[in-house]
Amino acid sequence: MKKEKIIALIVIFIFAGVIAYFFISSETAKTGIPSYVTGEKREIYEWAKTPEGASLLEQMPCYCGCKFEGHKHTRHCFWRDDGTFDKHGITCSVCFDIAIKTKQMHEQGIDICTIRKEIDKFYEPNKHLGTDTPMPAGCE
Repeated sequence: MKKEKIIALIVIFIFAGVIAYFFISSETAKTGIPSYVTGEKREIYEWAKTPEGASLLEQMPCYCGCKFEGHKHTRHCFWRDDGTFDKHGITCSVCFDIAIKTKQMHEQGIDICTIRKEIDKFYEPNKHLGTDTPMPAGCE
């Protein structure tokens, strides 16, 4: 009898944990960055939500094929237009790489036109997968 009660309690705790995980994760995903996003990935998500980061990433195409998910630029890999979290950037190394390169080059004082040209050049083999992101204003 004791063994059955222990097993029942374990099952109840596991079930409650799973329910809590999905409820908390879905709520967090609507309003901010989930707790499981840590380190450099969290830093990029935070930066991508700032006006500066969002503006830069909206001028960078993504070359992973996410255009087939409706993405229009790299910011969509991290944040949707309504401000909700998009988990795509966590799992996709291409999106993450574009965001990192954009942020680093911008911090080095490199202008948006040069950043865009470097990203386009690096991902030239994936051009067919790129989002249809217009060139930044004033770039050739």
